[in-house]
Amino acid sequence: DALCLQSSRAQGTELEFAIHASVFNFLLILVVLSYTRAWLLNPGFLLKPSITIDFSDIATQKESRSRWVACRLCGIFTPPDTTHCSSCNGCVIRSRGHWAILRNCVGPLNYKFLLQYLLWGSVIHCYSLIISIAFPTQVSVITTFLSLGSLGVFFYYLSCEAQYIRSSTDHTVTLAQIFGKGRQIFWIFPCSSSVESKPNIADV
Repeated sequence: DALCLQSSRAQGTELEFAIHASVFNFLLILVVLSYTRAWLLNPGFLLKPSITIDFSDIATQKESRSRWVACRLCGIFTPPDTTHCSSCNGCVIRSRGHWAILRNCVGPLNYKFLLQYLLWGSVIHCYSLIISIAFPTQVSVITTFLSLGSLGVFFYYLSCEAQYIRSSTDHTVTLAQIFGKGRQIFWIFPCSSSVESKPNIADV
């Protein structure tokens, strides 16, 4: 992408190059910030007790996810819709699963930043594709194929998450719960905002 911008400088004006470079760098900052926050934030781990509790004789998470059950690995009672992640070694409330690309689980506290990462990742690859087509060079041909492939991956996962939000039959997932109570214009930017329902969590 950076090589494609450099090639555009030779064919366009200095002003065009400055504009394209500024837009690309702005989008890149949004992608990096969104990814970093989704990667580093606590997704919603439940607090582990200081002592080990034996739950061998009662219901476990594998037996029911519709009521409070016990997690034998963490030694805690977990609320409905909570799953244990073996990779993170913790129970996450309303988990969207463990994302290997983030090396972290996705839960109510970092789900917003995952969506922003997928959104801005799609936008920056779409923008790179437009630049590659507008300023065709030998380098831009390679960039075009890379942008198309990456855009397809980002758009696929973004559409899957959008479908998940729309198909929430119990209405427990709303945009306000995901993005917070702030102004809607800030929903697409990786900034902090309060959420409507915050689980009882702590870092593990």
